Amino acid sequence: MKQFIFLIALATLACANRESKLEQNEPIQPCSCDGKPFFKVLKVQQVSNSNFVNIYFGACEAYQVKWEVLKEGKVLLTGEVKPTTSAVGAYLGALPEGNYVARLSGVNCSGKSEIPFQFRPINDKRSLSQQSLLVYDSYPNFFENVPVETQTDTYSPEKFPATQITLSPDSLMGGMSTPAFAVVFDKPIDVFQKKGIDHRTRGIYVSLVHPEYRPCQERYPNIQYEAPCKDATGKEISYEDFTSTIEPTRRGFFAYPPKGNSAEGEQYFLNASEQKLYEAGLDYHGSFGRGDAVGGKAQVMFQTMDTEMNISNGPDNKSKNKYMAFLKGMGDAITGYVLAMYSNTFPGFGNFQQERYPIDRSEYSGIRQNPIWTEAGDVGLIKGWRVSDNKRIVETEEISFHAEDGYDQNLVLKDKSGRVLRTLNHFGSQANTGHNLAKVIHLVETGAYRAHLDQRKYCSQAKVIADRNPPFPNTSGGYLFNDYIGYDPQGFGAFLPRHLAFMQGMMIFFSGADYWNIWDRPKDGLNQDAYNGTIGALTYLGAKIKVANSNISLLDLKPILNFTLWNTEVSYNNGQTWQKHKGIDFKDSPNILPLRIGYTNEGRVAIFACRPYGVEPINCQWRVKINNRWITGRITEKDWKSCYPAQKERKDFYLKIE
Repeated sequence: MKQFIFLIALATLACANRESKLEQNEPIQPCSCDGKPFFKVLKVQQVSNSNFVNIYFGACEAYQVKWEVLKEGKVLLTGEVKPTTSAVGAYLGALPEGNYVARLSGVNCSGKSEIPFQFRPINDKRSLSQQSLLVYDSYPNFFENVPVETQTDTYSPEKFPATQITLSPDSLMGGMSTPAFAVVFDKPIDVFQKKGIDHRTRGIYVSLVHPEYRPCQERYPNIQYEAPCKDATGKEISYEDFTSTIEPTRRGFFAYPPKGNSAEGEQYFLNASEQKLYEAGLDYHGSFGRGDAVGGKAQVMFQTMDTEMNISNGPDNKSKNKYMAFLKGMGDAITGYVLAMYSNTFPGFGNFQQERYPIDRSEYSGIRQNPIWTEAGDVGLIKGWRVSDNKRIVETEEISFHAEDGYDQNLVLKDKSGRVLRTLNHFGSQANTGHNLAKVIHLVETGAYRAHLDQRKYCSQAKVIADRNPPFPNTSGGYLFNDYIGYDPQGFGAFLPRHLAFMQGMMIFFSGADYWNIWDRPKDGLNQDAYNGTIGALTYLGAKIKVANSNISLLDLKPILNFTLWNTEVSYNNGQTWQKHKGIDFKDSPNILPLRIGYTNEGRVAIFACRPYGVEPINCQWRVKINNRWITGRITEKDWKSCYPAQKERKDFYLKIE
């Protein structure tokens, strides 16, 4: 029997490039081994402490199978998979305890088999906040009790109320519940740990940077310099049998490509075969062990892959196929999501590109699109395969800034003698520094929109630390200019101020992103007040307010929200004329207001507006058309909130659900 399990593992890897047979309508032959028909379900095993089951089967040519779970002849759950091992994983969290039947059927070849099994569900929502959560009549100012940090290397999540991350069934994860909008913390989690706060109670779903994980408990040891794990009898535990004590939905890790981001690394990709690169991708599954693997995949919720080489932009057909093979391997290695950093449909390196906006619903002109994300593979095991065939592979777009992008409009920069060097201007053709929020809205709304055309997900990696490489040889990293006094006129170090960090988070949500990967490797001695802005955004997204007869949060609404994006309509003259602003437009003039709307088909409307540089309009009207009916609203100077308790007069943001 073990022979058949081994054969299916080999056959599914070797047969991936045969999938075109299904499209060509060739006659379906019996699933066979050595020329003899064979297709059999061998056993069903529930994964430890999980609502997943592994359905083990034997067959040599079944590279696409349909699974069903039945009770008394009725199909309760079903799905189709392309297995890479001898096990099919199925999520049964919606089923009560009882006796069931598992049935597998070949899709590319004919074969059918079933077996009875028992299932006992567990509560897999235990990791989310169980605290008593407040419901507000309307949004309070959550910043009122959070003064600007005076100490370095810290921020204050304890000063924000706990909220809950809303979960909903995720078809890409077999139906298990995951967030429709998830925040991944790709930075050290030390502040939360020191203050004894579970990051999930402040809106962060998965943390990726955990150097303190204990070997043989949370992680498998590094066998080069750490002692092996042993069971109660003293027998060594292999990586295949090891199971991390960390709950699977909390598992995540950050990784670099083979050979790193280097000339050697690029040559490795260009010279290795697609099969070898696929196998290299399969090696990326963290250090959590495979003792609770599902369908041959390690249980990991999020992985980030930091590939900063031109190969990830698909500059030629050879590069395209090489990197696609690597992505396919990573997607086949874990049950969760691969966040492919620095590989995007529009490889514009974080710059403004007017052509990112479609000329109609789905047609683009004048812009190159990365074939890794838009075309099928051409050779070997990826022939005919598209990245969108595994929608758990997610393009992740970095958005980086210079420190001056966060400084106030009209801030005067002086040299050591007090001589005025320049007055900062974020707007129009005379701008001498960047517009932080225009870039965020522009890149996220166009990136998410394009990914969603292919039914793919999109992740923003907008940073709150200023680390953008400067464009001029006489400047230093993170800053646009290096000739003015202090390098730090606002006291925030190389971070954005909190109001811009807050506005980024809110606009990432209102621009349609599915995930936000917060990347940071801060130096010691910096003021990290920016993260109070980040936690503030996550608090507003998760806070529940009373609307009509419901208690709802923005995260509750996310699965059914439609975002107006660049078709948002705003009037600055009492409705006489209406304007639409693309994200890229906000850098052109201080006389237009960054405002975005999300709505449901049932008529619920969420509105967010903000003034990143404190010079934008404070009065306007907005409107949105739902089911052929216009819904309108007005924002006045009395409706704004400040991000700074010591500056209550500031008019930083407006947020409402109605």
